[in-house]
Amino acid sequence: MARTRTSLASTPAGNLAEAALKPLIGYQIAQASVTANRIYEATVGKPLGLHRLAFSILVLVQGNPGCTVSSLSKALNLSMPNTVLWVDRIMDKGWLARVPNVSDRRSNHLRLTAEGVGMVEQATVAVLAGEEATLHNLSQAERAILAELLHKVALSRDRAPLG
Repeated sequence: MARTRTSLASTPAGNLAEAALKPLIGYQIAQASVTANRIYEATVGKPLGLHRLAFSILVLVQGNPGCTVSSLSKALNLSMPNTVLWVDRIMDKGWLARVPNVSDRRSNHLRLTAEGVGMVEQATVAVLAGEEATLHNLSQAERAILAELLHKVALSRDRAPLG
């Protein structure tokens, strides 16, 4: 006879007991990322054709005008060649520009174009609305706490063992 579970003690899908996994932060982050990825794809990825990584780069450049590809690489934990590839893709769409460094002509600073600013604004509004609609079971305060806790986990990246 099949058992039905609808409590917080079972998996989000499949109705399997997950008591042994519940205290594992990595498992909970992985399960929550399924929801976050679905929200992003439905509200921004598919409708606007904006990849999550491209969105992250645009938002970081908007908040840090004049940053470099090297600083993006470090911030996003990407290899330099991969970061350059993504920056080039975003530039090809007209959302990002390289500005020569006046004190060191060998390097460039990044800035958003007017189109890039518009894309960031449109995507941010869309993803926040998707999160609001999907995560209605969390209060604004709970969402703020969750974001702060996840940020603290992310700040532990340098202390995490490498495989």
